Order: sequence, then structure tokens, then C-alpha cells
Amino acid sequence: MRTTHLTALFALTIAASNALALETITLRSGWISNAPGIPSQIEDDITVLAGPGGTALSATAFTPAQFAAAQSGPFARVITPVSGPWIATLPADPLARWINPSFFATGPFFLGTPASALYAVPFNVTTTGITSATLTLHWACDDTLGGLLAGAGDPNQMGVYINGVPVPIAGGSFSSQSSVFNVNVTGLVNTGANTMYLYQRDIGVSVSGLIFSATYNILPAPGAAGLLGLGGLCAVRRRRPALPARA
Repeated sequence: MRTTHLTALFALTIAASNALALETITLRSGWISNAPGIPSQIEDDITVLAGPGGTALSATAFTPAQFAAAQSGPFARVITPVSGPWIATLPADPLARWINPSFFATGPFFLGTPASALYAVPFNVTTTGITSATLTLHWACDDTLGGLLAGAGDPNQMGVYINGVPVPIAGGSFSSQSSVFNVNVTGLVNTGANTMYLYQRDIGVSVSGLIFSATYNILPAPGAAGLLGLGGLCAVRRRRPALPARA
């Protein structure tokens, strides 16, 4: 019985250490110097490739050159949400702020100049031997994320790309938060430097903007989890068999 208890304790220790191996990365728009940005402020690290409002950003599927141009483009700007039509903040992450490639001033407000835009959002992964990666994303967008709701004429229907590969996330609007949870992105996220791209599709040619909060959960190779299973099996096998009933 003593050996069984030690085996169970060993298994629980492995389970605790394995749970701590989860790497969580949160990215949000308008997060500047570890604080929510204010309208007209320049983003820390989110850069953008912008095009005219009311039309697709590209006549073809995004190319490596266009992703590179988004990475090397100017920094996005924090803008003022349009009072009334736009959601002011994200209920899932009140620290996120609206951003846009540029703005125009109207009194004390800095509204987003209408543009379709591809934002580049860098992030670094320290986990090695990645075996699982998921993405949870909350957003609102003027007019929508990706070209799906703009019609078949936009060759870039999806609104999210990880290291240049499209992820099946699109749609939403500026009036409410849209969300997807635990989207499987295993194989798209690498150890080291990564870039998430978000495609803001303008349709109305009035104002534009994007607000988002993204969380990546990344797990390493489940070696510890495998040992945990063996430990539990040993504990079961070492149980004392029941004694036969006396006559």
C-alpha cells in the first residue's frame, strides 16, 4: 500500500508540473507601453498595410510580399470609437482599444480614415516541441473582418492569417463583439517569432477601424502526461486483490 501511495503522489506531482507548462499569450489592439492607448497615439508594435476604403485590399490572394509589407509598414494609430454605432470596448477585454491605419480629427475626436487594411501583430513563443496550439479571438470591425461579408469579389475571404496561412475566422461588425473560442492552430504557430495578420475590410467608405483581443494557449510535448498515465496504471495494478469470502 505504501508503494501505491508513493506512485499516486508521483503522478499528481507530474500532473501539476504538466499543467504549468501551458504557455498563454495575450495580444490586444491599442495596448501601448503596458497600458490602454489614447486616441491619436501610435501603436507599439502593430504595423499595417493600408489601401483605399470601400474596396478589397488586394485583387489576388495575399502574397508573401504583401505580408512582408504589412510587417514593415507604418504603425497603426489608436482612434476614437464612433459614438452610437460602434461598440465602445470589448466586453471580453476592456483594455483593448480601436485602431486604424490613420485618422482625421473632428473636434476632440480622432476618427479612422476609411481604409481596408492588413495589420501585422508580432508575438513570440518560448515553448519548444509544440503539440497543441489554440486561438481565442474577440473583435469588432468597421466594416467586417475579412472579405467574406463583402462578397465573392474579394479574394481574401478570411480575416485572420498566422504566419501567412489563412485561419477560418471572418465576419462580425462594428456594433457588437464577435468571438471564436479555442480554434485549433496547431502547426501554424512556431517556436520563436510569429506574426498574426488581421484583415480589416472597409465597405461603407465613411470611417473604419478594428478592435481585438487574442489569446493563444500552447502546450509542449506531452511527455509528462504520458508518465502520468503510466503512474496511474501502476497504482491500479498494485492494489491488493480482495480476499475470498470465508466459508
